Amino acid sequence: MNGIPLRFGPLASDGYAIVRSGLRWLRESGQFCRAGQPIAYCNVSLEPASVRVGRHHAVADELELQVVFAPRVSGRLTIHPEMARGGYLSIRGVDAWKPDTVLGHIEPDQPVEEGDPGRLRLMVVAGRRMTALADVHSGLLPGWNGRSRGWWCEEGETPVTLLSLGLCDATGVILGEQCAFLEMFEAASDAMQFVFVPDHPVAPCAPVLLDQLTRTPAQFDALAEDLRRFLGTSAVPPTADDWMFAGALLSVLRNTPLKDNYNIISSTGTRRLGPPDAALLSLSAEPQSILRHRTLGYHLHIMRHHQAAAGPAIQAWLSSAFEPVKRSIDVIRQDYEKLIDTLARTTGGRILVLNRMSTSGYEDISNYMAFDAPMSATLSNIAAKEQNLMLHDIAETRELTIIDVDALAAELGAGQHLPDGIHQSGQMQVALRQRILQAMADIRDATPDVRVAGRDH
Repeated sequence: MNGIPLRFGPLASDGYAIVRSGLRWLRESGQFCRAGQPIAYCNVSLEPASVRVGRHHAVADELELQVVFAPRVSGRLTIHPEMARGGYLSIRGVDAWKPDTVLGHIEPDQPVEEGDPGRLRLMVVAGRRMTALADVHSGLLPGWNGRSRGWWCEEGETPVTLLSLGLCDATGVILGEQCAFLEMFEAASDAMQFVFVPDHPVAPCAPVLLDQLTRTPAQFDALAEDLRRFLGTSAVPPTADDWMFAGALLSVLRNTPLKDNYNIISSTGTRRLGPPDAALLSLSAEPQSILRHRTLGYHLHIMRHHQAAAGPAIQAWLSSAFEPVKRSIDVIRQDYEKLIDTLARTTGGRILVLNRMSTSGYEDISNYMAFDAPMSATLSNIAAKEQNLMLHDIAETRELTIIDVDALAAELGAGQHLPDGIHQSGQMQVALRQRILQAMADIRDATPDVRVAGRDH
């Protein structure tokens, strides 16, 4: 057969054998493929290589584990259809991982300069479910994941890690259209790890993140007991929605994503990475009013569409146990500065932030005399302008990278590419990815010794 054979290449986990399912194709035979474009994926599991090795392997808490394949050169793809296996064998791991396995061939469309063009690029994706019951057996990173991540690296490389804690304005940019980091994998040739934590049910605003960074186990036990006591004595009988919401809420409040370490499997075995090198936040997550617990003092910010998922008992708990606290622009700035300083002191991590779209084609106010000062308390476009300026003030004295959504939307045309001020078009997401990748490249250059927590055995 003509063309370059596309081989799996090595992938290893110390003390464990990697077992894979049949492949599921993302591209069809005969189609043109770009260099780095994902063409297939499979599920994998880690099985003890000997009786002396326990089952608590490097990624034991991540029940979704898959490998995505991409060619190193562009060209016409010919797949081996028997690699798909079909049925449950394309879900369940049944075949040992073998580096010389060939999934197909590619006929390059231009001269090949790669040293080993037949060795596929590999991205490993892993999902930590919000609950072990949230399993779905189809697709990339399926189910309800409280944390998703994807990483890739070559021999001798250490990935830099970006943790995404934004709202919808970050979700599509980082996860991509299939919610599995495919676009980032294709766009970035350097070793990277992207971690995504969703905003349900708690939105990642600065006070919430500060609470997570400083919360002790005893403080978590106290807030969990407070919630259990209320649900156990509430005059409003808890429903299934209440219990599900409570479980998800406690799961989020227990974790501290900004301080997480990460185990990865790679071509050379298992490695352990330190906390995120950078965190991507969304300025749109900062409310002008936030809930604060009346006795325990911690904060919650729950978006309206997530509040609707709570049952009547949780709604009653939020109303009685919390009080709303107003946040002026000065308070928001102080929270951001404290978060930047605390993170730098605790992990050395940096902050990237998506700013807000500050204008709208739907604005029709011709006279502002009817609005009391400060107008930012009433008009979202004024609040967005003030908050965007606030970020620049912070950046003058602290390490803060602003991803300028506002300027990019104005350049591309907000009416077409950011019509509601937060959800971007595909073209705008591509441009934002490039800006984020450039920011991460700058961080890599500034800190050449990427933090590694050590090998995990």
